[in-house]
Amino acid sequence: MSLPPISHLAQRAEIFAALASLIFVPCVASAELPDWAPKPPPRVAEEAFRAEVLVLGAALDTRLRIDETLTEQGTEISAEDDLGLDDAKILGQGELTLLPGKHHLIRLSGIAVHRSAQKILELDVDFDDETYLVGERVDSELNLTMVGLTYGYRFLVRDRGELTGTFGIQIAEVEANAVVRSRVIRDAENGVAPIPLVGLEGRFDFSSRWSIEARFQYLTADIDEVDGSILDSRVALAWRKNPHLLFGLGYRSFTIEVDSRNEDTPGFVDMNIDGPLLFMRASL
Repeated sequence: MSLPPISHLAQRAEIFAALASLIFVPCVASAELPDWAPKPPPRVAEEAFRAEVLVLGAALDTRLRIDETLTEQGTEISAEDDLGLDDAKILGQGELTLLPGKHHLIRLSGIAVHRSAQKILELDVDFDDETYLVGERVDSELNLTMVGLTYGYRFLVRDRGELTGTFGIQIAEVEANAVVRSRVIRDAENGVAPIPLVGLEGRFDFSSRWSIEARFQYLTADIDEVDGSILDSRVALAWRKNPHLLFGLGYRSFTIEVDSRNEDTPGFVDMNIDGPLLFMRASL
């Protein structure tokens, strides 16, 4: 058997070398891009701001007692059971979050709960300096409006998640009113107060599509014989459609507890709002 000429072997070696270079070089190039090459687009686009719309299926539980004096206590009542106010509502909330730099966050948010009802009383109620009697029809109203401004420092920012410490001011407005039309009795109360909150929030990505995120804000204080605390927390599972649009499903809990031993405003109020939430967030 005769061997092919040396020149033919050399030509075949050149062909194999050329084929190998066509396969191997692109693999190396894709594994390690040079500095001047354009980078792939990010999975998350949040360099400017986020806009979020949230729907909360809220269960409401409100207990309160308004005393005439520190020694003459009023009647503890349930706003839902005794006054007939809604114990469940669908609430909407909006948020705008600015991201002026890699580590800073500024958020504006707002939420409102408005409830009113008519109820024939099943017990005598001492409320402040008025007495509401069994069998009387009471028109009641209880509204809570909160607008918040929050600053956050994102001290941990990674491709797979972030962790942020926050400090915020919530402007809370409460309006309460109870009217007995048959005796022209009316007792209205309202107030507006700034409430500082400190908190922590974070996000962790399981994959390019799925992530979990959580927020926690809290305050407790005792000022002028008024002891109060506020807790606002939420946790959610999120699915990212693309770098600019995200949908989430989670749970939120909001609690206000105020116990006043001040002689001008004695009494207490406990309000709980919690339930499942749905939200959509756009990032630009």
